[in-house]
Amino acid sequence: MNTSELCSGHGQWWSPKNTTNPQAYITVTLDEIYEMAKTPTSVAKENAQWVIGSSLLSRVHAEQKEKGQFNLQWADLDDVAGLTFDEIVNRALDVLPCDFIAYTSRSATEKQQKARLIIPLSAPVSGKQFVIQQTILNNRLESVGVTPDRATQRAGQVCFLPNRGEFYRSQKKNTYGPFDPTQWGEDIARIEVEQEAEREALEAQNEAARIKASQRMASGEHDPLKAYNEAYGIPLTLSIFGYVQRGKRWLSPNSSSGVPGVTITADGQKWLSCHESDASIGKPTKNGTMGDAFDLFVNYSHGGDYTAALKAAGEMFTTDVGVSLNKANQCDYMEKTKANFDDVSKPQQLGLSKFALNGQSAAMEEKMLDDVFILGRIALLGQSTVIYAKPGVGKTLLTLWLLIEAVKEALINGNDVFFVNADDNHKGLTHKLKLAEHHKFHMLAPGYNEFKSEMLTGAIKQMIETSSARGKILILDTVKKFTDIMRKDKASEFGEIVRQFVSHGGSVVMLAHTNKHRGEDGKVIFSGTSDLVDDVDCAYTLDIVTEDKFDGPRTVKFENFKNRGDVANMVVYKYDCSPSLTYQERLDSVRIMSDIEREKAEQQNVLEKKYWANKDAVVAIRQILGFESMTKTELIKRAMEYSGIGRRKILKTLNDHTGENEIDFEFWTVKRTEKNSSIFTLNHPV
Repeated sequence: MNTSELCSGHGQWWSPKNTTNPQAYITVTLDEIYEMAKTPTSVAKENAQWVIGSSLLSRVHAEQKEKGQFNLQWADLDDVAGLTFDEIVNRALDVLPCDFIAYTSRSATEKQQKARLIIPLSAPVSGKQFVIQQTILNNRLESVGVTPDRATQRAGQVCFLPNRGEFYRSQKKNTYGPFDPTQWGEDIARIEVEQEAEREALEAQNEAARIKASQRMASGEHDPLKAYNEAYGIPLTLSIFGYVQRGKRWLSPNSSSGVPGVTITADGQKWLSCHESDASIGKPTKNGTMGDAFDLFVNYSHGGDYTAALKAAGEMFTTDVGVSLNKANQCDYMEKTKANFDDVSKPQQLGLSKFALNGQSAAMEEKMLDDVFILGRIALLGQSTVIYAKPGVGKTLLTLWLLIEAVKEALINGNDVFFVNADDNHKGLTHKLKLAEHHKFHMLAPGYNEFKSEMLTGAIKQMIETSSARGKILILDTVKKFTDIMRKDKASEFGEIVRQFVSHGGSVVMLAHTNKHRGEDGKVIFSGTSDLVDDVDCAYTLDIVTEDKFDGPRTVKFENFKNRGDVANMVVYKYDCSPSLTYQERLDSVRIMSDIEREKAEQQNVLEKKYWANKDAVVAIRQILGFESMTKTELIKRAMEYSGIGRRKILKTLNDHTGENEIDFEFWTVKRTEKNSSIFTLNHPV
């Protein structure tokens, strides 16, 4: 158990999901924590190491509670009411029949001996069991006059490890071995009964909500979305999906900060979240993310699939005669459309015949467009294409570069291009407008020259009606400014307008965002309902191949997941994203990469990730080897003493970075002696 690798990182914001500076999780063992307690580092809290006592590498509370396997419990004792460190430890001994380590926090003072306890477990427990045991631990500490921070009852809460301050002290208590949870069997059973009662109460609220909605359906309201929102409301839905109320605010189950950042609007109809981890649920606003109860239902019960959620809600609620809303709506539709068709026994009188296109094939053939690529090998003239990417990956930059290349090569006429820039500030718009002026294509932006986003669909319809759509190219950056891609009805309606525009010879390229979280295969996932993808001819994701950097070369790839026509399955580009470059310089740095270059970039990315995971150990080993070559045994010993890092991590780092090519993050070589000893030598002595 003491060698089990537990989730760890440095500083409050350490996470691979941090949009500003993503960092891969590292691991730490109990043995290494014991060593840290004896010889702690002394760094600012923003750089201090922490642990989550689970082998699952995640800081998301809901994930840890559902999937985590915990090897330790812990307590955070900030409100010690003048107790000395020794008094805290002695009181902890009264309620802990097991081994534990205690240490003061970096911010401890002579009068406030803030401390933490770490308690190893005799066997791993599930995340749900861990939360129960944390509750009991805090209850028992409170019973002996030691007030704990109850935030430790959240499965993903981080515990900052020993970090020397002015009044640092530590103790390791060896009494009865690791803690066996069965010793708290009665308390655990009692809490499980309480939780079951809470679950049943919540189910009763759910059932009451469904009955309330069904009663309202008697008035003729058959909209499943409205039914769900009116039946459940915001507070109940937040509770159902794991949001915890703290006063007038709510704490998201996805949050890793522990700060409640969700509020309910004054009219009670919407929730507003400041949690970055909730960004993919509702609609973005300047103050965070906003949504209704149904948005939560879509995200948590149906993985973001709006269509599936709408269908499920339609089955949840019934009319006054017991018919599901889905069935009632189908019957209503059939009644409304029945009048548009004549008796099928008289096919010569079929009401659709007047709409048939027969006899117009020659005229339509004249309007057909040749297969001309308007964006590299990604988008064809006369088709609709959508490109999904996370913010900042370079979708606008690469779209502009590819568009300009097509204009330069006379594949398209710049005068036919309308780039609608609805996702930029004034400075960015100005840079891009200069490009449009130079290459003679049109640039539009909402709020300028009296143009508004809602005017776009009217302009498209006018081009269709006046037969002026042929050859016109629309670039929409981003498409969410012109339709609600999270709403099936809105996205479907907009997709139909685009389809008509394309069928009349127009071309549309839409830029859109991906979900915040990746799929199980590690790939980015398009955001919104599937309706937009269903309606377009081609769909791509754009993702970073190399580690996401904010300075220097970046390699990205377009990957196709829907196509009609001879478009590329994958295309890789490279550009310089250094912030010191002008937009024109960054644009000039774009170039297409070969398959060999792409494979090399992906391989380099793997090596670089490995280096950053091992960085602390690499620094320690290089420092030791900077003085002399030495045997493996002596090197491991001295590196552990120098850095406080465990043996397993040092050994792994030695193996990962042995070689002669420093470009591949190889920093030292090894030779065998006649006595079969391994001698390590630094490649470039520091």
